[in-house]
Amino acid sequence: MMDVFVLALGIKLPYKVSHGKPIQITYSPDEIFSKIQHEGIRFIDLQFTGLTGRFHHTTISTDTFSPEQMRDGLPKLDGSSIVGFTSIDDSDLVLKPDPNTYAIIPWLEESKTARLLCDVYLGMGRGRLERDPRAIAQKAEKYLKDQGFDNSFWGPEVEFFVFDKIHWDVLTPYKGQSYSIESEEAPWSQEGTGYPMGLQEGYYPSTPSDTLTPFRNECVDVLNSNFGVLCDNHHHEVATAGQCEIDIRFDNLTNAADATQSYKFVIRNIAKSIIKLPH
Repeated sequence: MMDVFVLALGIKLPYKVSHGKPIQITYSPDEIFSKIQHEGIRFIDLQFTGLTGRFHHTTISTDTFSPEQMRDGLPKLDGSSIVGFTSIDDSDLVLKPDPNTYAIIPWLEESKTARLLCDVYLGMGRGRLERDPRAIAQKAEKYLKDQGFDNSFWGPEVEFFVFDKIHWDVLTPYKGQSYSIESEEAPWSQEGTGYPMGLQEGYYPSTPSDTLTPFRNECVDVLNSNFGVLCDNHHHEVATAGQCEIDIRFDNLTNAADATQSYKFVIRNIAKSIIKLPH
């Protein structure tokens, strides 16, 4: 057998680090129900990815969540309402949770909530929805093995902007359409309270010019500790006005994609909690 890129083997989220080395954790369905009970989880957020790259979700009460639902899935999805999934005459879809993706969502404190990523199935026991992005990734990994390779490894380099505010006017096109970006890091900032950067001078600046170090620290903390997504480095990027990069550890295709989706979910929600705007 041949390896595309031999470094390490990762199959499922999550990971933890011991003495500087990543250790893969797996959960059985029984272990998930035990964790739900002992950790006082009130709700489960069932998440899946649409074809446009965003998470969708539905939330169920742990009072009614059963081992049978974990095994067989939950018929909770109208596929015709998700762009590109199904037509309305074949819209009954099933969400089947993956126990290895269990993670407590730390910013939902009032009613303790955990998430599970789901595979999307057709109704009536007809197998996977082929347009489910997770199914596409898993099919690609199977094809790779059928071609004689053991693994392929993917290291997403995800970059994003965090702005203080965005203003836009798109309602009256006959008057004009416009947008404007506010960031205390930007050279056009008129607040007079920060240490703005010049255009294209945002690579590895130190604080106080880099205002987003605490934000990135918090994102990495949550990804590592709560979601089992290992991030080994973060820094400001070249562009002015809040461009950031947080590096995710390489992994197999499906796991790397799950990590990237979780990454975007965490960053957007933490930014929202401190009134920042991630893009």
